[in-house]
Amino acid sequence: GLLLLRQARRSEEEAAQKTSFVANVSHEFKTPLTTIRLYAELLEQGRVRDAAQGGDYLRTIARETQRLARLVNTALDFSRLEQGQKKFAREPLDLTAAVTRLLDTHGPRVAEAGLTLRRDLPATVLSVTTDRDALEQIVINLLDNACKYAAGGGEVTVALGLRPAGG
Repeated sequence: GLLLLRQARRSEEEAAQKTSFVANVSHEFKTPLTTIRLYAELLEQGRVRDAAQGGDYLRTIARETQRLARLVNTALDFSRLEQGQKKFAREPLDLTAAVTRLLDTHGPRVAEAGLTLRRDLPATVLSVTTDRDALEQIVINLLDNACKYAAGGGEVTVALGLRPAGG
């Protein structure tokens, strides 16, 4: 009887976690969708002052669409991890170049959030063997969290370096 009670409690906790996860994911999807819809409607209705502003709106739509795609991929990855089906494609990678490219791509979004992006990256190649997509997701998640929780001022520093003992 005790084992059944314990299993029932565990099942309830898992159900509550899944419900919370779905609610959080739904909320995260809603933000980029709202932004995309707003800017698309403004463009459709011709309520854009000039071509530069229209270009800004289109760039925002593109960024938010990319963000939405990342959110969907993250949700799918959680599902794969839970089912033990997530496979990582490890490959040699220049970590400095990969992080530089990510910061170049996502720097404007950090600036839009009112944050200053500071880089502390080595001038040399840092070679690692890793899953490129997983690395990108980690960096993007960190930048997203900085934008979400520190928006409106402050500095985000991204630093890379070798540890004295390696790594």
